[in-house]
Amino acid sequence: MTQAKNPYHKENLRRDLLDAGRDYLVTHGHTSLSIRSLAQIVGVSPGAPYHHFPDRRSLLLALAIEGYEEMMAGVGKAVGGASGTADQLEAMGVHFIAFSKKNPHLVELMYESELTTPTLDRQLLDYQIRAHKALRGLIAEHLPDITEDEADVRTIAFWSAVYGFANMLRKGLIYPDGVMDFKERQLSLAIVHQAVLMAIT
Repeated sequence: MTQAKNPYHKENLRRDLLDAGRDYLVTHGHTSLSIRSLAQIVGVSPGAPYHHFPDRRSLLLALAIEGYEEMMAGVGKAVGGASGTADQLEAMGVHFIAFSKKNPHLVELMYESELTTPTLDRQLLDYQIRAHKALRGLIAEHLPDITEDEADVRTIAFWSAVYGFANMLRKGLIYPDGVMDFKERQLSLAIVHQAVLMAIT
């Protein structure tokens, strides 16, 4: 690692730290990530990052928030090219699975880390509520006669199927020997399609 050279800070240090943190996540995950290690990587004194992140949790939270923003921007773009409720739901589901596969350690930080257990951070909860409302809105609009409770149940069932599949795929639990002869994308599309049917029929 590069040894710290600057005694105080660099220009745009917050951005440098987040970029270095994201790179670290790709290879190592979040459990061993520390502010001190990032200071060495970026090339600043050990105390400089604390002007931007008072503790490790605040750094992890910033990385997770950027993950949610990136994911939701991608969902918005995917949905923008879809027409009809089924196509929009499929676009949401397929995008999340692809995002999870591409960014496994980031998704773990966002959904299965010290930021979520034993208590879900309020800022991350806000993102999850927004996602739930977006899914629920599509389902309720497509099925205007269902109750609010049923709309919530259908939304949770859809998300459970998509997230559960993405999680199993990310952890290498999908392909027992000799059971399936699907290409990964074909299987993802098939799973999401079934989740959509469950949600809106």
